Amino acid sequence: MNFRRRSPSDLGLELWDLVKDAGEDGMPRETALGHMSAAQFEVAKVWDRDEMCAREGECFLYVLGQYVISRDPQLSVLALNREIELLYRRAVRLHRSAIAPLTEAEQQVPQLRVVHTTLASMIEAAAPLRHAGFSAEAAVRNGTDR
Repeated sequence: MNFRRRSPSDLGLELWDLVKDAGEDGMPRETALGHMSAAQFEVAKVWDRDEMCAREGECFLYVLGQYVISRDPQLSVLALNREIELLYRRAVRLHRSAIAPLTEAEQQVPQLRVVHTTLASMIEAAAPLRHAGFSAEAAVRNGTDR
């Protein structure tokens, strides 16, 4: 399907309305793809998160395979658990693929040490959630929320 070129704000507003109209059950990605291309959908999500959330005072979330606009803290927790797990996995993958293969001497490049420290901090910051299976609820229950 060919979709005409559109501005990020037009796409974002359309996506916001689609998700809002879906209500608390949420909207699957496929619904949006009936209105815009996959690339446009990605642009629309970014615009909504950057612009509409602050403007409307609501959260744009991806929860259990559905996009939802909500002010429910529990839905935010579910969405954040998923995103933090993705960030953690990406940081580990970056370390394994861009730092670990280098020799000790090669890893001593000052710029690489700075990046390594940053990645290590990201990986360590996720430890409480990682130990709780990326469940904030379990982390709080287990006392690992610090």
